[in-house]
Amino acid sequence: MHQLVIAPTTLQDTAPLDYIDATIVAGYDGIGLRVHRSPGLPFHPVVGDAALIREMKARLDGFPVFDLYSFYLEPGTDVSSFAAAMELGASFGAKYATVMGADADWSRQRDNFVRTCDLAAQFRLTCSLEFAVIRPLATLPQTVQLITEAKREAVICIDPLHLARSGGTPADVKALPEKYFPYAQISDGVLEAGEPNPALFGKLGLGQRKMPGEGTLALRELLAALPKDVPLSVELPHSLSAPGTSARDWAKMTVQSVRRYLGQ
Repeated sequence: MHQLVIAPTTLQDTAPLDYIDATIVAGYDGIGLRVHRSPGLPFHPVVGDAALIREMKARLDGFPVFDLYSFYLEPGTDVSSFAAAMELGASFGAKYATVMGADADWSRQRDNFVRTCDLAAQFRLTCSLEFAVIRPLATLPQTVQLITEAKREAVICIDPLHLARSGGTPADVKALPEKYFPYAQISDGVLEAGEPNPALFGKLGLGQRKMPGEGTLALRELLAALPKDVPLSVELPHSLSAPGTSARDWAKMTVQSVRRYLGQ
């Protein structure tokens, strides 16, 4: 049976304590925490706020923290700036540090990825690369190449929507070693007109996400291609909900929707 972990993107506007409460009450099996600022996304600082950190740990109280968001490899990235967030996330018990390739200079991105993996290893974290057509690291083959060139232990976070938008298929996932995929994201979605379009990789918008079973993605085939019963990170932004839907209600709706889909 798949364990379901909430991705911070699902409740990205929700403050940390309310986010934790909503996740636990909804019945999720684990939680992802946003401990480092992601470009263009809401951020509630945690690092350095001792009182908030104590309260977060008290409310989690053994509840599994799975992954940390998000460490962007941009042209001006100083990898050492990731250290405080990684150290904090590791103190919560996190396993993975989600890394985004957002640098069009391949060599610089690779070198920064090497440094990021080495830094994460100091805190017993594994880097998880997430590719997306909205950034320079846009495809599964590019992601495998980056890990191969870096010569570091790292895994890949598959986002079903971005896999499809990049022209990737479940068969491409199945063809790779299982070690790359200790978990995956889950959401459904709809491709835009003309997608996949390699000419627009790195320039596209976020795309249209849907509840599982309500879109056109090959979710069943992807789940079958992944290792059996891998944990699934639920990424279904609150903005998909009807106006006035509370964070707690949306957390319940998303976890119930995914469980219903998996049980069909």
